[in-house]
Amino acid sequence: MGIGDIANGRNGDKKEERGFRNTFITYVDKLVQVLDKGITVVIIFYEVHNQYFAFGVYVHFFAAQRPGATFLLIPPTARATAMAYAYTAIADDASANYYNAAGLVFLESPSFTASYFTYLTGLHPDMHYFYFGAAYPLMKSAWGFDFIYYTLGNIRLVDEQGVYLDERLIWRIAPKISYARRLSSKIALGISWKFIKQQYGLWHPWELVDGYSEGTGSSWAFDVDFLYKVLPNLTIGSVLHNAGPSIKYKEEVSFPYYPSRNSPLPWLYRLGLSYKPIDSRYVSLIVSAELTKILIGMFADEEKTFWENVKYEFDEAWKGIGLEWTIYDLLSLRGGYFYDSEGARDGFTFGGGVHFKGLATAKFPSHIHSDITSLSC
Repeated sequence: MGIGDIANGRNGDKKEERGFRNTFITYVDKLVQVLDKGITVVIIFYEVHNQYFAFGVYVHFFAAQRPGATFLLIPPTARATAMAYAYTAIADDASANYYNAAGLVFLESPSFTASYFTYLTGLHPDMHYFYFGAAYPLMKSAWGFDFIYYTLGNIRLVDEQGVYLDERLIWRIAPKISYARRLSSKIALGISWKFIKQQYGLWHPWELVDGYSEGTGSSWAFDVDFLYKVLPNLTIGSVLHNAGPSIKYKEEVSFPYYPSRNSPLPWLYRLGLSYKPIDSRYVSLIVSAELTKILIGMFADEEKTFWENVKYEFDEAWKGIGLEWTIYDLLSLRGGYFYDSEGARDGFTFGGGVHFKGLATAKFPSHIHSDITSLSC
């Protein structure tokens, strides 16, 4: 669930109010048509001091569907991963482009970050992930850019007898531009636009002729991010990511076995909290917690009651708790606990980082992928 839009009308009578309502409903209807048919919009109208407001709330339903472009869900940096991904309310470096772009406006100087690791090598030895992010803060605003490149490696093509035919490189990219604005000394809002493109290849050994299909799929999406520094040492972060139309594939060869390769983007909502109980020149401690929810396929079980579905969706959400202990602004030790019941992923995370003259490096050892190595400046 997320904020659809806000509009207002000023100083009108009942006729103006009705006109405002109709105009806003038409606008929302067009927005839904652009994004997808799997959206239900609830519109709440209210009046404050003769000004009419409309608050649109959408719920994204894709029953019995799985999201595409799931590479957008892979956390790119060692620091956040070592803290069990609980980073939405921290977002204090250039990787805020990915986690919470609203944090860009609180940076004190231009910065960049880069990460690289291999991924799920047990499935394929040639999967690689690269991330780059840059931030340029201004007085009350900031700009950011990041880029994701993910490749599944080369796929060998063979015929029905096992004879080698050729190889194809499978890849994914997602460049994104972000803008953040400080609404007050404590509150910031960020918005990002990303372009998503992925190349795919499918080999069908049962096809005697032209058994290989390949092509590209593309889409675009918005991210909307919010950061609120409640106290100097307490911050709340909230984000809605990957809000856009289904990724659409263009095929060179079409097969009846795959009637549609269009799939919804992995709409994502995250709510995070960070607290810094210790903050001195010698030592600092950050404690963070986060709830992450994939918004695709929600409330798909029609046999359950509303509250049973609510409980299931909450239980299915990813949950993480992270810690970071920094000594003399030189050495950081990190840990956390991550729990994902639906994906059967849970356990402790850990890692560390070194800071030196404005540079920071971080490592996260993992049995899922190679150590994540991140460099920030």
